[in-house]
Amino acid sequence: MDTYASATDLIYPEISEIFADVFQHGGPLAKGTSPDDVPRWDSLQHIALIRALEATFSVRLSMDEMMEIRSVGDIERVLGRHGV
Repeated sequence: MDTYASATDLIYPEISEIFADVFQHGGPLAKGTSPDDVPRWDSLQHIALIRALEATFSVRLSMDEMMEIRSVGDIERVLGRHGV
C-alpha cells in the first residue's frame, strides 16, 4: 500500500483477513472492491461474510444493512454506524 495514502484510503486490516478467510481472496482490496472483483463472492458467501463481520467487530447487522453491503466501502460505512 502506498505509504502516502490518506486515512480515508485505508482498509481495516481485519476486513482483508475476513476476505482471505471467507473468499480465499489474496488480492488487494479497495473501497470499491465488489462481488464483480471477487469471484467467490456469491449469495451464500455473502452470508459467511456477514457472520464473520459480526463476530470480528462484535456487532449485529440488520437485514437492511446486510443487503446494503455491495462493496468494501459499504462494509466500512455500515461498521462506522455501529461505532467501529
